[in-house]
Amino acid sequence: MERNISSWLVPLLLAVGCVALVGNIFHTRSVNKSLVVDIEQATADLQVASDSGKDCTKKLLEKTAEVTARDQQVATLTANVATLTEQVTQLTAQLATTETPEEAPKEGKPAEAA
Repeated sequence: MERNISSWLVPLLLAVGCVALVGNIFHTRSVNKSLVVDIEQATADLQVASDSGKDCTKKLLEKTAEVTARDQQVATLTANVATLTEQVTQLTAQLATTETPEEAPKEGKPAEAA
């Protein structure tokens, strides 16, 4: 009877092993398919992120150029304001010196009349 058991036990174990291997193959294929889908999704997400990064970089460069131009304009206007303020100060001083001699005779005329 031992011979009879070993004669059908080995083929049975081989059949179970083959079924297990076939099941493993199908499971591996399904896992590989899901991994391929995940890789494709990750690649698409990476492409979108890369494009978005390029767009952001381009917009940043444009805004930086605009800010630089505005900074230069502000610096120019500040220099103009300083120059004009200095000119106003000079003209005010000049006006004050010009008015002082004229006001002195006016003050003197009423004094002479009295």
